[in-house]
Parts: sequence; structure tokens; C-alpha cells
Amino acid sequence: MVSSVAAIAIAFTWQQAKTRQIQDRVSAAPRTGTYVAADDAHIFVQRLGDPGAPAMVFIHGTGSWSETWRRSMETAVKQGYYAVALDLPPFGYSIPPANGIYTKPRQAARLLAALDSLGIRQATWVAHSFGAAPVMEALMIDPRRARAVVLVDAALGLESAQTDGSDNRVQRLLRQRWIAEAISATFLTNPAFSQKLLESFITEKEKAAYEWVELYQQPLNLSDSYQHIALWLPELVGDRGQHRSDHVANYAGLPFPLTLIWGETDSVTPLSQAQHLQSLMPNAQLVVIPKAGHIPQIEETAKFQEALAAAIRQE
Repeated sequence: MVSSVAAIAIAFTWQQAKTRQIQDRVSAAPRTGTYVAADDAHIFVQRLGDPGAPAMVFIHGTGSWSETWRRSMETAVKQGYYAVALDLPPFGYSIPPANGIYTKPRQAARLLAALDSLGIRQATWVAHSFGAAPVMEALMIDPRRARAVVLVDAALGLESAQTDGSDNRVQRLLRQRWIAEAISATFLTNPAFSQKLLESFITEKEKAAYEWVELYQQPLNLSDSYQHIALWLPELVGDRGQHRSDHVANYAGLPFPLTLIWGETDSVTPLSQAQHLQSLMPNAQLVVIPKAGHIPQIEETAKFQEALAAAIRQE
């Protein structure tokens, strides 16, 4: 009886997603941004400041998009930078690749191609959570593309055991489209769950204010969002494999300065992961934001902006 009720509920939310997610990405995209060719995708980009200034590129994490970096972009501009925030597919307003492949190397190639389209050969990179993995993969392909790097509560998985890169049991399950799409439609792209999802990532639950929830919800009505995110979902639960950024030995020789900004009470990527990453890169600086969890930029906004500005000034 319970399983039947659950099946009916999932079918209902699945149908709701199909009915709701009908907006064309290009026509619905904010007028503050534009599209650039990025290998096999077209990435939505928002820019702020003087294009002639040194570039600072912002990459979001899971379920987020470029507009959530607005305050940080303003901080970068005040420090003399040209701020560029990208929607990393399948999130935000970017047009996802038709092949539906979201491995670290594919995502890294898209990032580098997007910067090529923008005429940016070198930048300071700021990446949050799961967005850190493709950034580090890209910079291990071509370290010259980074002037400096700031990682915010990065989800790199370097403390876990390394595998041969084969799918684990959960990944194999999520390769079944109907399962991944059901999860995506029912929870990940369902506005009814946005508040709870945001709260699950932060320690200071009261900071999941309406304006933040509404911002995260904004792209959820775009055409086929749940289907694109379902294709990406297996990468979220993958083990540490054999990509460049999976090998801890590759971090020691990176030539650019690294700053780690971390929430003190992060339960998603605990502070121990930051300390481990710092041990791999002796010149890395660790800045801890008191009281904050996995998204310090919305939990302790002022302290985060101070930390970001300080990291920028150290370049």
C-alpha cells in the first residue's frame, strides 16, 4: 500500500515537472547575461566591470547558477577585476550538451572553451562545492589559465579511496533514466523542495531566506530541466577515479596560489577536507568562516566577502 502511494506521488510530481518546465532557455534568460560557445554546449555568462581589467571567473556548485555570485562579483569589481560568472551545465540557463556527458574532463573542456570564446586567457578562479572539481580538472590540463584560485567548501573527494573509475552501485542505478528522472523531477527540480534542499546544505537554517530560495528556484521552469539534471546525477555520487584532479600527487606541483574559504560547521564537505587539501599544497591559505556551513556566501555574507576581498588582495 505504501509503495503504491509513493509511486502515485512520484508519477504526479513527474507529470508536474513536464507541465511546468516549458520555458525556452534563451528567451527566459536574464538580460544581464549572454551566451558563448563552449565546446559542445552554449554557456550562459554574466559579466560585471571593465573587460580590460584582470578577469575573475566564478563557478557555482550543485543546483546553483551565476546570479548567486552577484555580491561576490561586485566585491571583485571593487578590487579592480572584471567579474565573469558562468552557468555550468546542466544548471542555470546554459544550453546543455546533446550528448548528456558530464564527466570532469568534459566539464573542464567546456569551461576552457567558454573562456576562449570570451577572449580570456588567464583568470583568477573562484569555485564553490561541486563546481571545484571541473575547475581543478581544467587547471591540471592547462595550469597557465590560472593566476590564482579560491576554492569555497570544495567537493573534491580527495580523502576517499581511489578507484579505477568504474561506476559504483549507486551510479549504475542512476544510469537507469527513469530512476534518475524520477528523483530529479520529484526533488531536485521541484520548487516545493527548494527550501528544504537549501536548508540541508547550511548550518544557519534561518539564512535560507525567501529571496535566496526564490533565486535558486528561478531556472527550475526551463524546458526539460529534470531530464538534463538526471543525466548529470550519476556524476554527483561517483567515487574518486582516475581523472587528473583525482590524483592527490597532482596538487603539490600546481604553480598558482590557492586560498581555501571554508564554513566552520560544514557537514557536506567537513573542515577536515580543507585541512587535507591544504596539506597537499603547502602554499595554500585556509580561511575559516565561523558558524557557517557549506554555503558561507549566504550564511555569513559579510564575513565571506571580507575573506574573498582579502584573498584577492594577496595576489
